Amino acid sequence: MRRRSFALVLILLSTLASPSVHSDSAAGVSAPSPRVQRAANPGARSAIKLAISVDDLPGGGPEVLGYTHVQMLKDIIATLQAHRVPRAGGFIVGSMLEGRGDRSVALDAWVQAGFLVGNHTYSHGKIAELGLARFMDDITKNRSVVDALEKRTGQTQRYFRFPYLEEGATREERRALWQLLKREQYTLVRASVVFGDTDWADAYLRCQAAGETPSLQALDRSYLSQALAALQWSVEAADDVWGRSIPLILLLHVNVPTATNLDALLRLYEAQGVQFISLDEALRDPAYAVYYDVPGGNLLGQASASLSRPTTPKGGEVDDLIDRLCR
Repeated sequence: MRRRSFALVLILLSTLASPSVHSDSAAGVSAPSPRVQRAANPGARSAIKLAISVDDLPGGGPEVLGYTHVQMLKDIIATLQAHRVPRAGGFIVGSMLEGRGDRSVALDAWVQAGFLVGNHTYSHGKIAELGLARFMDDITKNRSVVDALEKRTGQTQRYFRFPYLEEGATREERRALWQLLKREQYTLVRASVVFGDTDWADAYLRCQAAGETPSLQALDRSYLSQALAALQWSVEAADDVWGRSIPLILLLHVNVPTATNLDALLRLYEAQGVQFISLDEALRDPAYAVYYDVPGGNLLGQASASLSRPTTPKGGEVDDLIDRLCR
């Protein structure tokens, strides 16, 4: 992150191979259009438009001192509503309901809030570990959970996100998966603002168990700093790749650090001029409809590699704070 951006972060926190692109109509999206070309007037930015997506519903990772995933998701919902975030997308892992009937209450609350739902596979397994055939079965198996929720939301489009943002290690895997999404009439939802919010979860567990309030405050500052840095990098990277602003999609998870910091995070984003939009609105941008023949990751990294358009180097990566606190 640039020096002036880092200074702004501190001020705000104190107040609170290059593969090619292939045409494809997979996953219910249109083939690449000429609009994927760089804009004629690079650097002319409009307002920052941001959709919010939350993975691993109804909840994954550690529950801390009685703070259950049901309550975490309810707190996330309340914060999104308080900031008037429209039609956020929640990506569901069916296996997280096994033996935990109470978690269906959290999904009910998500749907009743008017938010969208999507398929995040049944087990949240890795393609490399399951193998292609089992991974594809994992996608279709999760329909038994997600389809009924889609009907309740009234949404007309079906959404899918890859666990870990991994889309297949080989071209053959990637093509097979895109064709499956096409057959299942799924729109692939990539993320374009990613800062690894799950990285803080274990540190919060340790520090809350130890009752180390100063350490928890340090974790809060670190979390928010990285979230803001990720937004700023994505705005600049879109200029680098397309020469224009694109609507961005933030990736979050149901976990303790996100549930407890989401209000502060959204206030920081609002101070940057962010306007919250629905997930379906963000996905109308053609940048999200292109088949990038790369293994996965942040949309901006995928596009940068596929189109051979380097982005501003990332800065302010997570230091060893989250590994060393409360040991």
